[in-house]
Amino acid sequence: MRSFRAFEIDVVEGASEVLLPPEATVAEGSSDEEVPLGFEGAFGDFVGKMWRESRELVNLDTTALVAIVSGISNSGVGNLMAAPEEVTRARFKCNYKFVMDQAQSERQFPILLELGKAVEGKQCIICETVNSEFKEIVSMCGGPEEKTRARHLLKQLTIIPDSPSARMVDLPTTRKLAMKNKVVFGTGDHWRAPTLTANMGFVRAVSQSGIPLLTIEHRPRALIGL
Repeated sequence: MRSFRAFEIDVVEGASEVLLPPEATVAEGSSDEEVPLGFEGAFGDFVGKMWRESRELVNLDTTALVAIVSGISNSGVGNLMAAPEEVTRARFKCNYKFVMDQAQSERQFPILLELGKAVEGKQCIICETVNSEFKEIVSMCGGPEEKTRARHLLKQLTIIPDSPSARMVDLPTTRKLAMKNKVVFGTGDHWRAPTLTANMGFVRAVSQSGIPLLTIEHRPRALIGL
């Protein structure tokens, strides 16, 4: 798809590793639980595309997880667009344009269809840093349905310890190359997994450092408290 950007990566570290490390764990309660009733739509279809037994991995960052569970991505656009402008402005304040632009984008390009193509037939992994950050963001900003989707999504993912590649850790830590992002993207780099992300500022900064990084770009989506 035109919104996807892929870069070749010359893997040196961990070149012989094809499976997840022994300490990797699947989120608690994820055994063979089916998608709950009410998740038969786009979210349920998305979850059904992931395959835990696959050796082909996709690393999800926090922006990807937020986009997957966002009310904007899950049938909330109609209510947003139908509400009086003054009500929506009062609700989102300085984030009004940010949210409404995403709603317009969702109408044209439903993001779960896009993300589903990126993860189909693959095992989705997240590192501990993303797991903790996502839970905190959802706890603070998520609405009831967003929180329910977040709990279910985490049960479908394989959570691995932070294990950034040496070449990412060796990058200088700056405002554009924050340590947290080096850990998140570096863990995907270590396991030869593209990172699904909307954080293209970090990707560009890494590219300017001369390091090829395998990523898949997606459009951002925000939690809207639904």
